[in-house]
Amino acid sequence: MNIKIHKIKSKYNNIPLPLKVSFWYFVCSLLQKGISFITLPIFTRVLSTEEYGVISIYNSWEQIIIIFLTLNLSNSVFNVGLVRFDNDRDNFQSSMVGLEIIITLIMSLILFLVYNSLIPIIQLDYRYIFIMTVQCFFTIILGMWTLRQRFDYNYKKMTIVSVLNIILGVLVSLVLVFMLKDKSFGKISGTAIILMIIGLFCFFDMVKGKKSIVNFKYWKFALLYNIPMIPHFISSVILNQLDRIMIQNMIGLSEAGIYSVAYSSACVVYILNQALAASYNPWLLQRLKKKMYSGIKQVVNAILLLYLSLLFLIILFAPEIMKIMATVDYYDGIYVIPPVACSMFFILLFTMFAPIEHYSLKTKFIGIASTVSALVNVLLNYIFINAFGYLAAGYTTLACYVIYAFAHWIYMKKCCKDDNMLLFDDRKILIMSVVVVSVAIVSALFYSYSTLRYLFIFSIILLCVSRRKKITAILAELTKKNNVQ
Repeated sequence: MNIKIHKIKSKYNNIPLPLKVSFWYFVCSLLQKGISFITLPIFTRVLSTEEYGVISIYNSWEQIIIIFLTLNLSNSVFNVGLVRFDNDRDNFQSSMVGLEIIITLIMSLILFLVYNSLIPIIQLDYRYIFIMTVQCFFTIILGMWTLRQRFDYNYKKMTIVSVLNIILGVLVSLVLVFMLKDKSFGKISGTAIILMIIGLFCFFDMVKGKKSIVNFKYWKFALLYNIPMIPHFISSVILNQLDRIMIQNMIGLSEAGIYSVAYSSACVVYILNQALAASYNPWLLQRLKKKMYSGIKQVVNAILLLYLSLLFLIILFAPEIMKIMATVDYYDGIYVIPPVACSMFFILLFTMFAPIEHYSLKTKFIGIASTVSALVNVLLNYIFINAFGYLAAGYTTLACYVIYAFAHWIYMKKCCKDDNMLLFDDRKILIMSVVVVSVAIVSALFYSYSTLRYLFIFSIILLCVSRRKKITAILAELTKKNNVQ
């Protein structure tokens, strides 16, 4: 046993430092989503559907307001700045903190001045908005700090802070939920309190010993870079969050809470999306760089088929998942799971196509596709939620991600044509896409026939077991060190 532990430790010590950083960054992301998923059954059993609806709406608005309140400075521009100004990273970092302080203060003041006119839309009182402004600021600060640790390969420090933020946030939220009469406020404020404490540590760590938090050169660079990105940021959030807000305004908080629980249950597979992206993106980019195009379509097809198998299992297990995740009050949300889970397939397709656009240096279309899909999402939600209720939002989400993936497929084909590349098996991808949409439409009909569902589940598991060697080979190909060098 000690020998095996020593071998594992020895192999770990020989892993290149950049790979260790990526691994622990992924572990932290996995832990964050995993803890949220694991604790979901606890919160749904102590919160009513309406109370959970308040939390869901708060989170949705926070994702939107943070863009205007902070300009998302930890997203995109901070990464680019650390590379562009690599000889002056400390000053660039401290100047971004200074700019963030000014932007957040100005935009928060504007928000509170106009809030009375926004109450009919947001439907959250001042205490929630105050917490939201604090949370937005420290979310960006923590994001900047984490990115800097990744650049400096300080994975131990990064992991400790991330784990503390996740674990303590959940624990304090649970305590406050049981202590306070307003359980929604307890859940939200518990997370915000821990984020503020840890964010203060990150704040002082980023500005200590630095020359100045004011640097107009870096401020101009950041504003010119990120302001044009705002439509893309907003569009992405609309695709992910607006359905809950529209359900709240058009139907009610309770329905928004039910939809949110079902949506979160279906999105557990998104963790796999991130894991695949972490391995697939560098693997594909390396092959593109070396012009090693053969074998790409076979790997992509295998990944998509494996992913489909997992999606179908989640859809078939939906009744059991909802019984575990929540009480009977949330059970109607079961019918949201099939379309939302199938949406993850089209998000994965975008993940497969996007590196081609980045490699070809033709990224402007990403913003266009996001904006068009978001506008279609608003229109479809308005029509179909009014006509069929909150369950329709799951299918409008699926429709918009189909459009999103299709738009990127068209643009990816153009990039491939320009660079004379033939990378994907379009026919098989189209067949799988049609199957996914069909499953989303008809799968709910099987929920009353448990025997038939279990037969399908057994068949899928048996198929995966029989193909386990091929699956292992594909995963080994993606994770193999220096696989194309």
